[in-house]
Amino acid sequence: MFFGEKLQNVRELQGLSRKDLATRVGVTEQTIWQYENDYIEPKFEIVNKLKKIFNVKPQFFYSETFVTNVSDLNHIAYRADDRRYRKKANMETKYIDYVNYFINTFEDKLNVKAPRINILRDKVEEMFYRDSKGIENIALAARGFLEISSNKELLYEIELAGVNVLEKNMGNNVDAYSTWTTENKPFIILGSVRKSSVRRNFDLAHELGHLLLHRKVDMDNLSTDEYRKIEKEANDFASYFLLPKDEFIEDFASIEKKSNPNSYIELKMKYHVSIAALEYRAYKLGLLTFEENRYFYATLNKEDMRQIEPLDRDIPIIKPGKIRALVDIVFKNHLLFLDDFLADYYIEPLFLEELLAFEPGFFNQYKEETKQIYYGSNVIELPNQ
Repeated sequence: MFFGEKLQNVRELQGLSRKDLATRVGVTEQTIWQYENDYIEPKFEIVNKLKKIFNVKPQFFYSETFVTNVSDLNHIAYRADDRRYRKKANMETKYIDYVNYFINTFEDKLNVKAPRINILRDKVEEMFYRDSKGIENIALAARGFLEISSNKELLYEIELAGVNVLEKNMGNNVDAYSTWTTENKPFIILGSVRKSSVRRNFDLAHELGHLLLHRKVDMDNLSTDEYRKIEKEANDFASYFLLPKDEFIEDFASIEKKSNPNSYIELKMKYHVSIAALEYRAYKLGLLTFEENRYFYATLNKEDMRQIEPLDRDIPIIKPGKIRALVDIVFKNHLLFLDDFLADYYIEPLFLEELLAFEPGFFNQYKEETKQIYYGSNVIELPNQ
């Protein structure tokens, strides 16, 4: 029996409309709708085309779905400029469902302790609802809790605290988004379109702000003004979090020409934050006059530094590593065997590589593992989160 739900799931997972898929398969959009709603079954040659498009085996479509719905469209936080793209968020929920399922499957083989980020979230929510204007205090408390000594280590520390960070090609219009699942698991999804390392750092801090401050907010039913308010809160959180007031004021005092963007390069190297973000923080702290602020941005535009700043091409972009390490532990320690795993779900290696943003061929290193009988416990402890 052909399960149309499976076809709809993987179509949405890849961000394809019915019309997109119909064009690639060579049938009508209505025919795809009929497949997905179990009115008709596709012929064998159509299934063969589908398996190549989605990197699965034919049996994939003849077995019941294994993922469960753990994501909620109303609780996905998109950046303000991306709100008109919220229609795409419906497809992102399917992505979260799938990656959550496989991460759970891998973690079930390990002794994974409860993530520290949940403890921090509860503390922050208590602080926030007691004093909604105290975002700077919350940001400093979060920085201390996560033990951030350098912003260069931000991605690593966020992952270590239990946030699942992944990359995904979402086009040029979506920088990042974040969400909590119904299982209380946090995700930050970063766009894979090339951005500078420092701008990605701000995206991370911004989404961390959403995770800590806005878990209970119904994003889909906010007015434009309400949405701008929570976006400002996330931006403020990121600025306070990345640029702690006292330390930043002390460092900023060494800048002689405050209106010259090139004077901020050393601070950019230290804080791993864009020159524009550094100046904005300084201006909000009253460390620049209105005239100095205007001259700064005039120079920024004149020297064409709005998109690409000094050092942007020199500072390496750090990629998420937690899930890659999780997969490596599971397969290298024979807690799962790749061939059996792929056979259980009727998927090809490329299906997982694309889902988890691994390079093509990543799973080749596990293909020649010989299955053996192991005695004793297969539980491996991960570092404390």
